[in-house]
Amino acid sequence: MPAGTEISAAKRKQLQRMYDHGTLQSNQNNFDYATELLLQCVSGDPGNVVYTQGLLANLKKKYANNRKGHSMAFLKMMGPRGAAKKALGKEDWRATIENALKALQWNPWDPTVLNMLVKACMSLGFVESPLVYLKTALEGNPKDVEINRWCGAALEELGRINEAYQCWRRVGEAKPNDEEADRNMARLTVARTINESGYSAAPTPHAGKIVQAKNESGATVEMTHEEVLEQSIRQHPKDASKYTELAEIYVQTEDFDKAEDVLLRAVKACGPGDGLQDKLEDVQMRLMRQKIAKVERGSEEWKALRKELNDRELAIWKDRCERYPNNLGFKYDLGLRYQMSGDINEAIKQFQIAKKEPRRSGLCCLALGQCFQHIEQFSLAMANLEEAIEKIPDRDAENKKKAYYLAGKLLMQLNELDKAKEFLTKLADMDFSYRDVSKLLGQIDDLRKS
Repeated sequence: MPAGTEISAAKRKQLQRMYDHGTLQSNQNNFDYATELLLQCVSGDPGNVVYTQGLLANLKKKYANNRKGHSMAFLKMMGPRGAAKKALGKEDWRATIENALKALQWNPWDPTVLNMLVKACMSLGFVESPLVYLKTALEGNPKDVEINRWCGAALEELGRINEAYQCWRRVGEAKPNDEEADRNMARLTVARTINESGYSAAPTPHAGKIVQAKNESGATVEMTHEEVLEQSIRQHPKDASKYTELAEIYVQTEDFDKAEDVLLRAVKACGPGDGLQDKLEDVQMRLMRQKIAKVERGSEEWKALRKELNDRELAIWKDRCERYPNNLGFKYDLGLRYQMSGDINEAIKQFQIAKKEPRRSGLCCLALGQCFQHIEQFSLAMANLEEAIEKIPDRDAENKKKAYYLAGKLLMQLNELDKAKEFLTKLADMDFSYRDVSKLLGQIDDLRKS
């Protein structure tokens, strides 16, 4: 048992009696009474996985597995959840657990509360109870990107490599171009390969790091991660994951030439499926950007490479939209390329399609506002900018500020000064140093006086 978490024999006996009685009450559908008893059990012995499972099972039955808990859960949880957050910030793990459990009784699937319980329990050295909370979080919303991100990180820290990989795989499915997901999947796959093959290496791959491994003749020798993976590719030339792992190591070191070579071999051996074509295209675009960065900005060579990159990206995203017709995120990316190439009408078409995807809706409105302003459709531009302000979440502060700024400037151009000041004042409240917002507010005051 972790230091500082010892429980006396008398206390353990008392908790066990309480747990047995609580389980009996739950089986008789006396869920509220059972919750009172089981909360005390888990609070008293937070590392006891049986108590944790019993509490969550009771709460799930109480709310008929509705995945959202009490109808007024948000309001009822505010106090204890806030107290748990404050305790977590002070690294008071026991107080975090106690308050988080009080909040959890109203919604056992709440990801914020479950995340705090995982952090506190892991900080106290518990291993099994955090796994129960992680499983419950994923049950509540198995495809949620942010839940899978923190569950993946926690599962890896707990040594659950396969389960961590599945979390990052779900992130990758939801966001096909997410570099963090690709990086973690590649790294975790390497860890699985090393562990399953008996390689005595740390789970995190590093380019050039030496490990003890068995060569093709069975002898134990020193090899780099890259050599281990090249050997695996020779032994299993149709295993796409090995190519992906090796390419990711080269991507991490920004050796895009080698990454491209590996992925070209992968596509040739395995075909373009399993995301190999997408990864190859991503590497080729990054390789071109790397070449551009090495050339003097504004030079003829720079302009030629820039045009080549723009044309190549446009072709890639058109192909991806054809390969994945239901992926509205790709429509947004294609719209951006049309916008950059100056084909505003085609950009508008793609953004309007992509706008149906809720996670991109605000950004699509922002892009549409810029496009409509470019072709002097000012009423449409303003409508989309206002919608962007409404839909872009507060956590995306930069794009929210950009929407306020563009809306304010457009309203100034349309001589709607009162409304312009309203938008720019809200921007100034967010970030008074943003671009020339203070200057614009002064100009509005001057114009109103004149």
